[in-house]
Amino acid sequence: MTQPGAGERVYRGAVRAFSALFVAVGLVVLVVTLANGGGPLSTGFLLGIAFLGVGVGRLWVNERMGK
Repeated sequence: MTQPGAGERVYRGAVRAFSALFVAVGLVVLVVTLANGGGPLSTGFLLGIAFLGVGVGRLWVNERMGK
């Protein structure tokens, strides 16, 4: 397999950064929702889980594509 070029390294780094940002936003939304008395079916809780899922999923896909 060939070595990735500079453009591909920048792309993968940007994907990792934005994925980590999505995970962080998801965690913040979850914490704020739960701190304000939201339950597991509240909109904030579901959005937090969605952000976490997107971030973790994208990190996983990015890792698998690098191999």
